[in-house]
Amino acid sequence: MSRSLQLRSLARQPLAALAAACLSAPLPALACGGLFCNNSQPVVQQAENILFVVEGEQTHMHVRISYAGPPQEFGWLLPVPRGVETALSSELMFQVLGQYGPQFQLTWQRAVECPNGGFGPRGDDFAEGVPGAGPDEADGEGPPVRVLSREPVGPYDRAILDARTVEDLRDWLNQNGYQIPDAVDATLRPYVDAGAVFVAIKLLPGEDTGDLVPLRLTYPGNAPTVPIVPTAVATAPDLGIVVHVLGPSRAIPLNYRHVQINEAAIDWLGGGSNYLDVVAQAADEAEGRAFTTDFAGAHALGFDALQRIPEETLEAIAQVRTIADFGQASCGLGFGDPDISRILRSVLSPPAPDQVPGAALDCLGAIGNPSDEALDGAALAARFREEVNTPREAALTDLATHHYLTRLFTTMSAEEMTEDPTFAFNPDALTVDNVHQATAQVHQCTSDGTYDMANLRIITESGLVIEVTGGEMPDAIVRQEGQTVRQGDEPAAAVIEQYLTSGAPQNTTDNTPGIDARNGGAGGDDGCGCSTGGRAPGAGAFGLLGLLALGRRLGRRRRA
Repeated sequence: MSRSLQLRSLARQPLAALAAACLSAPLPALACGGLFCNNSQPVVQQAENILFVVEGEQTHMHVRISYAGPPQEFGWLLPVPRGVETALSSELMFQVLGQYGPQFQLTWQRAVECPNGGFGPRGDDFAEGVPGAGPDEADGEGPPVRVLSREPVGPYDRAILDARTVEDLRDWLNQNGYQIPDAVDATLRPYVDAGAVFVAIKLLPGEDTGDLVPLRLTYPGNAPTVPIVPTAVATAPDLGIVVHVLGPSRAIPLNYRHVQINEAAIDWLGGGSNYLDVVAQAADEAEGRAFTTDFAGAHALGFDALQRIPEETLEAIAQVRTIADFGQASCGLGFGDPDISRILRSVLSPPAPDQVPGAALDCLGAIGNPSDEALDGAALAARFREEVNTPREAALTDLATHHYLTRLFTTMSAEEMTEDPTFAFNPDALTVDNVHQATAQVHQCTSDGTYDMANLRIITESGLVIEVTGGEMPDAIVRQEGQTVRQGDEPAAAVIEQYLTSGAPQNTTDNTPGIDARNGGAGGDDGCGCSTGGRAPGAGAFGLLGLLALGRRLGRRRRA
């Protein structure tokens, strides 16, 4: 086949897409600091999160799978090239990748000296420095569906299928207990016609949706492509799509446009919490088919975090016969590690209602199992080897293949999912920093002579001056259910452009002159009888009160 086919998950319930660390929340095990915790607002549909590793004429694809719903109704279907091989991947690897998600940082400064000092009605927030933070083609002969492989892979019943028609594929899936939405046939037909095979998974009996594990697929081809078209059957408005690509140089969207985000539309005081909204709006301004680049450059991924469980620890666990024995043998395990925690949740019970979850098990206070309860240490050690160590060895090998990482992001709604985005490499494309910085400048005093924290300026590195009035950023873009609900005159996209496999991108829309004109420096009275203004930050810095937003944040692109 001339094209690589990759990715898609399907389920009868609304499909939970594959989520990104830069854009995804921490797992419960990490968020709660222990093995168990309650998730009061489970996320049904998160961002799809993918890592492509291009190695010569083959591609490794790591896919993070998220889903909320009854385990018996979970199903996942992925069109891929022939010759695909599957294995487990690592949840922790996606968390490690999250460090390259976009960030917004503010430095706070005062441009005036107010007679009475103090910080006015927003003083407490300001003093704390976190205001608002938060192979072979089928010959047509043989059975209608050929089962190329079917075996258990971690918690999954995994099958690789070669079907003559979509109807044949559906019949086999239905007969074998795999779930597939009724409306998906039309979206799958192009993949069948192109000669793709399908990876189908469902949960094994006794497994729960909390046991979902990322998958690693290896197949021929070197053109990363996300088969997004079938997603339209079960998706939410503005579905986030995070694509990481490791390769020889920066990855660029080949058949989609690229957008540079307008910094003036970002909610800086909210730590960039509206980043997804701004990207969604910018993509809409590019006719719904565009990616932005959060990061591009040499990576320094935390390889130490992906190290295997020490063999001596596994040997000790293999000797375990009771819960009490395990408490003594488990000192080499990291209980905040999502891959380890997932396995332990399948063999250990949550604590009683009056117990507080703990971060360690050596005191046995973090679990509800009796200390004399039997535990098969040999089977547990074998699972750790198969589901933690082996996937991490593969992940570390993949991460070491190339030292250039690109992270791209977009959002799409169902009506926009009409063509699969394909990525290529452009050795001439510039690097992108994932850290955006700006200065929050207090430039006037209140009537009682204190610093006015409700009316200030935010000055970006590029020189934009964003006025905050009454504690609000009126031009910050906010969307709800796929529609823009708050926006001033600011466009979300500063530049809409098209990349090729060499050279600089070609601009199709350049909004920067208007953005600069609207957000240029402006002099004026500082509220204390003094005149301030201009683009330069004022004197008297309070110091760097680094606001690393936990939400979605944009990396600054350096352009010549």
